[in-house]
Amino acid sequence: MIFTVFEDNNYNSLFPLNLNRASFELRCGAFTNLERIENLLQPNDSVQLIVRDELKPLIQERYPKYSINPEPLSPGIWLNGRALWFNEVLNGISAGKSYTSGGSVVAIHNQKEISLKDIHPYIEKAGSVSTALEIHQFKNIWDGIFLQSEIIKKDAHQFLDYKPGKVHPSVVLENGDNIYIGEGAEVRAGAVLDAKSGSIIIAENVYIDIGALIQGPVYIGPHCKINPGAKLRGNVTLGPMCKIGGEVEDVIFQGYGNKQHDGFLGHSYLGEWVNLGANTNNSDLKNNYSLIKLEVGDKKIETGKQFLGTMMGDYVRTGISTMLNTGTVIGLGANVFGEGFQEKYIPSFRWGKDSITKFDKFINTAEKMMERRDKTMSQKEKIFLTDLYEKLI
Repeated sequence: MIFTVFEDNNYNSLFPLNLNRASFELRCGAFTNLERIENLLQPNDSVQLIVRDELKPLIQERYPKYSINPEPLSPGIWLNGRALWFNEVLNGISAGKSYTSGGSVVAIHNQKEISLKDIHPYIEKAGSVSTALEIHQFKNIWDGIFLQSEIIKKDAHQFLDYKPGKVHPSVVLENGDNIYIGEGAEVRAGAVLDAKSGSIIIAENVYIDIGALIQGPVYIGPHCKINPGAKLRGNVTLGPMCKIGGEVEDVIFQGYGNKQHDGFLGHSYLGEWVNLGANTNNSDLKNNYSLIKLEVGDKKIETGKQFLGTMMGDYVRTGISTMLNTGTVIGLGANVFGEGFQEKYIPSFRWGKDSITKFDKFINTAEKMMERRDKTMSQKEKIFLTDLYEKLI
């Protein structure tokens, strides 16, 4: 079977994480949306990916084994990259039918070739005669934050034999049968792993230092480091190579994030290569307990949520003791600092409160951060970021 994973036209609702990634790259629990699909493939299955033209070079570099924006598109099962696919839902898709959820087309079992230029009209037409499908999806960027409890519980079934890590004898394990520790991981003295309210999945080569508190549901990705005395208070997803300190709850780190020091972070979704300065704090609940609105430029977005913190793009940095408002949105590459609460919307490449980041300085800092994790920025990504900077500034 050929699986076509497509990005629909509503990607702006995934801002700011959408600026440099496709919808299927979003993370919730142990996997990204695309990784979930990959987990369901049979040996003879293949995948093709459909993305915006400007993302094609990046996506081709990240997923070299897949065909990106092929012409024409093959028959087979088309899956919306926003959705979180599990076997029981995928098995319910029948030949010749299309499926919608929450007003969006989430799947089509297509039986003919379609020209790439016709894909979005074809998807729109398919949605006019469709079957309702109950499936979780990132309709908005904050949705994954509130799905973590259920998703991490489901993900835990893939880690049932995953307990060879090193655990100090003084570590407190609450509901230990619901704790999964990968090879090469180490949990130091005095840590508390409390899985009473949800699974704790600790991936390979994670280091949990002295006295840390981990309350499930939590997923800690490969090569993460949890600092002494850190408090992960449930519904937390950490992508690979994050360094976490202070207090964190109801948060997704896409990956490669630094929150080394004290400070509270709640109900937030952060992109890759972010660095939060010491004592950076965010609010995730308004003093009057009213529902939270987001601001993106001149646009105000009703979230319907009482709890919501910060939506932060890649390569963002905050200064020491930065205070972030309830429902803050920060674009890619911003350097956030200054006294008092920050603005609720901070555009990409902002420097402080009213200046613009110099591009060469931004790239130099980003490359230095990546080098600290033995990563390098590719030439294609530099070109993409250059074009994005020129477009937005």
